[in-house]
Amino acid sequence: METATHIIIFIVALAFSAGFLALVIVLVPAIRELRALLSDLRMTSSEVRDLTEELNRISSGIGGRIEGIGGVLSKSQKISSNVRTALNLASKLPLAKAEWLALVPAIMWGWKAVSRLKRRKNERPQ
Repeated sequence: METATHIIIFIVALAFSAGFLALVIVLVPAIRELRALLSDLRMTSSEVRDLTEELNRISSGIGGRIEGIGGVLSKSQKISSNVRTALNLASKLPLAKAEWLALVPAIMWGWKAVSRLKRRKNERPQ
């Protein structure tokens, strides 16, 4: 082979070597960055798993409480309907008016007076 061929092969090999060196210089930090990114991704993935498990636990607890609240709501609706019915019945009764309530103390006073008279009558010697 001639000297010119050797020089061309040397220049081409030198260019490939320089390109490979430049590629290594650029790729080594990128590979390190990818490794750090992969380790961060692993940590993030484990945190996401933990958070998902905690979320599932919390949601199941909330689901049970919501079912309990539903039962309380249905019972309170039943109670309110019963109270409404009782109030309707009480408002229709004649004793619910205020005039009739004024008679209650008078009736009790009369009852006590009658019972005193009976007691005195029974205490008298016959």
